[in-house]
Amino acid sequence: MAPMTRNNALIPHADGVSRAQENFREASWHFLGPDRRGDRDTSEGPASSYDEGDIILGFDGEDEEYEKQAYEAPEDHEDILHPLREAANRVGREVERFAEQHASARGRGRKDDLRWRNKMEGFKITHDEDEMDLEDSDEQEGADLPTTVEDLERWEQEAQTWDLLRRLVKLRYPPPGEDKSKLLSRHPPLNQYSTERDIWETFLESDGLALERKTVLQWLNDTAEESGEEIDVLVKDLQQNAERGDMIAHGWLHTKTAIKKQKRLHTWPQILDPSSPEVQRVHLNSSNTEPLVTQLDPDSTTRQGRKLEAQDEYFERAIWLGCYEMLRRGRNPAEFRDWCVDRTEVWRAVSMSGLPDERFGDDENKAGNPASSALWRRMCFALARRGGGDDYERAVYGILSGDISTVEPVCRSWGDYVFVHYNALLRTQFDNFLQKIYLEHALVATISNFGVFDAVQFHGDPKSAGQRLVEGLKTNSKIAKEASQPMKMLQGVLIADQFDNFIYQQGLALSKFANAEGVSNLIPATRQQPENEEINKYITLDDHDSLRVLTHVLLVFVSLGLDLGGVPRQSVVENVIVSYISFLRLAGKEELIPLYCSQLSGARRYATLSRNLIDVTDHGQRVTQIKLMRELGLDVQEFVKFQSRYLLADYPDNSKEYPAIGNFKLLEDGPGSEETGRKIRKDFFGDDPDRVDRIDMLLIRSLEWYLLVDGLWSETFIIGTMLYMRFFKHMHLPAARMLATKVPSTEIARSKTRSILGESLDFHNLENEDDEDLTEVLDGAAEQRRLLKRHLVAQAKSFRELETLIESLDAIETVTSMGNLMLEDTSIQWQKAWRQQLARALQPTKASMQPLLKGWLLTSQEDEPEFQLLREAYLPETLLAYVITLQYAGATLTRDFLMECMDISSVVAAEGSDLLDLFVKTGRMQELVEAFANASKELLILTSARPGGSSRSKKLRAKGWTPELWSVKN
Repeated sequence: MAPMTRNNALIPHADGVSRAQENFREASWHFLGPDRRGDRDTSEGPASSYDEGDIILGFDGEDEEYEKQAYEAPEDHEDILHPLREAANRVGREVERFAEQHASARGRGRKDDLRWRNKMEGFKITHDEDEMDLEDSDEQEGADLPTTVEDLERWEQEAQTWDLLRRLVKLRYPPPGEDKSKLLSRHPPLNQYSTERDIWETFLESDGLALERKTVLQWLNDTAEESGEEIDVLVKDLQQNAERGDMIAHGWLHTKTAIKKQKRLHTWPQILDPSSPEVQRVHLNSSNTEPLVTQLDPDSTTRQGRKLEAQDEYFERAIWLGCYEMLRRGRNPAEFRDWCVDRTEVWRAVSMSGLPDERFGDDENKAGNPASSALWRRMCFALARRGGGDDYERAVYGILSGDISTVEPVCRSWGDYVFVHYNALLRTQFDNFLQKIYLEHALVATISNFGVFDAVQFHGDPKSAGQRLVEGLKTNSKIAKEASQPMKMLQGVLIADQFDNFIYQQGLALSKFANAEGVSNLIPATRQQPENEEINKYITLDDHDSLRVLTHVLLVFVSLGLDLGGVPRQSVVENVIVSYISFLRLAGKEELIPLYCSQLSGARRYATLSRNLIDVTDHGQRVTQIKLMRELGLDVQEFVKFQSRYLLADYPDNSKEYPAIGNFKLLEDGPGSEETGRKIRKDFFGDDPDRVDRIDMLLIRSLEWYLLVDGLWSETFIIGTMLYMRFFKHMHLPAARMLATKVPSTEIARSKTRSILGESLDFHNLENEDDEDLTEVLDGAAEQRRLLKRHLVAQAKSFRELETLIESLDAIETVTSMGNLMLEDTSIQWQKAWRQQLARALQPTKASMQPLLKGWLLTSQEDEPEFQLLREAYLPETLLAYVITLQYAGATLTRDFLMECMDISSVVAAEGSDLLDLFVKTGRMQELVEAFANASKELLILTSARPGGSSRSKKLRAKGWTPELWSVKN
């Protein structure tokens, strides 16, 4: 049995006015200020217009029969969206910060990075529970979410990626009008007496590729400094193995002690001779396995081919490790010198001559001799290849000489390998530049006698060297896993200057992901395949953090004028933005969706916008979305038109037949009882009258958006008519009733007539032509206004007539439900209360049925062939149910309702009645006659049972109703 009342029932209030949704538009344009945007609550409606599995996938059940997908309440989605909600809570504030402050993020420098690193020091890592607590932080927002070590590493990599982008963008996209020739003119012509600093600066300003490599090297230095441990911590274990306590100075103490011991034992006053048989026999290390050096100069191990004590080997390795780390981190000579002085190893600081750098002091740069630097590079190369007993020692000299093979053995990360190669390339380029300057100088002849590694020749074509390097590192087994990380891939692409191709390949991969299990509505399928056959190597749809970064990097390049290719290629690239927009929807960040949709091209911005905002159900949030669209220059009318258009395309009605014909039943089968005739079915709206299919719900929501946009009068009623026709065709009565509740014709008129006529009018005022303004009559505008109002009413006629059908069915069902409830208790008090309710419910029933009695769906502007099918399916059944309802009301309340039945019979029998032809055509005439016969019989019985009784209604007598005619005397 259907419940007596429903939240969406079309029963009027006590004042007789049907209210579907109050304050729908008038109070909606009170917006929050820009400073409050980030604090606005998200939509209270469902978080997703599709299930989580349908982030990108479309509806794949396009059978001939209309597919059903039941509507689920918002709380039904919580279990599905729980993982996404956690991700949204974690990155939510980051997303908003990116969207609102992206421009300022481009200006961050290394000092900002250091401040960010200092903030990280406020986290206390709890290894047991793998979570972090924020100490002494004023921002407790989100403090209940665990922050893992992986989170910090990911954030650090992201910060490093943005830092790299900032540096390269500044270099590759200089300000308009910047003339490089003016920069070169600042320096005097170079000659053999020019300082190394002047040569270096001229070299960088004249060679853009060298400047770019130098920029990448500085970035690699800074990232190593930020992400690496302190050098003293790195060498701590080696220092402990050196067995010298906290002493870090005074060289090889254990070897020195061994030399002194041999001199004392053998009373040798002179320097130990390594060729002496006696020295060779007794001067061994502590384990008596290796000969020890006899002298303590830095070259002794190489020159004599002897070893140090094991403890001093650790000490030596610790120093070379420290030197390597300082070179890797780009420490300046002053820091080098201080570190070596602390260890009484000043000679090492002198030998660590790097490339000139503007970060170093002028004294440290101008003192360098270019010719000596070129020679020293070759000496370092010889030391790296043929000298040194430790990997880090060879690596140090390999860095100084621009070698690769001697440095790679100590590389531990992707950044280390890139540093090695770019360092070698830059040093080779500078060395070649020096030779051009000293072409006629003896320097060229001198250095030609010494070998050196030529990285430029090794890497081949300079323009593609970076790309080949990055691709080659992906096959390096030591770092293959790290190189496949999204941030490392992006960093490599930026360094190789291949972002346009990378983002295109990423778009192709996302298309494959999205269409793997079905046809996607948001990301179209493509026949092209990504370059990498291992598609999992690309960023996936569920990697929301990487998608966020990739999307914003793409937007940066687009704003800088990056050419993405033609329209097909650009469409593939935009798959990245669309994927990120889908995450914003699932994360509940709907207010950011218009911003990112505005970055799409053509109609795709509206297609994506429509599909991702369909589940914004809160009225205030919808108004906010419309406001945001206007601020971003989006056409809100196009948006609402595209939304309904795409939904109808996504979920087409493929049924060729008209299911309602022969299947729409309001009456119970069988002839019924002899006294009352046939009865109306219980709950003909369904077992759950409030249950609406998911697809129908989405279609209704698309029409609700029309109410927020000025204009589109005809389009609104055309789409609304299409929805009613679709719902009635498939007998989706709850959906039709929801449409009448959510988008009533009266509300459409009130919301749209202000922009058309200058005032808000309902249909009663639109149809009233007597109320005309005297000023308009005098200036002749009244006639134009009258014609316009007629035109507006005519365009809405079909929608309003379909609306009356569902109102009538809803009213009949309500009366039927009340009648069933009255049978549950026969007490006088119960019957009296329900009779009053029944009388009130019958008033809208009579009002809604009147339009159906004459010319219903026959005089509409649209030439719609389905109108006739709908009349045949619904009108006979509805009219029969109405006659039975009036018969029941006449027997229960007053005979006036039976007189109403007799009046309907005269309408049907009138000349030119469309109802008579319809009942004859559908073969339902006998049923109608029997229904009228049962009603007249009931009237005869009731009138005869009340001798002398007559209707006291003057209105009924004015209609010619005289119940006395139905009084039969014995």
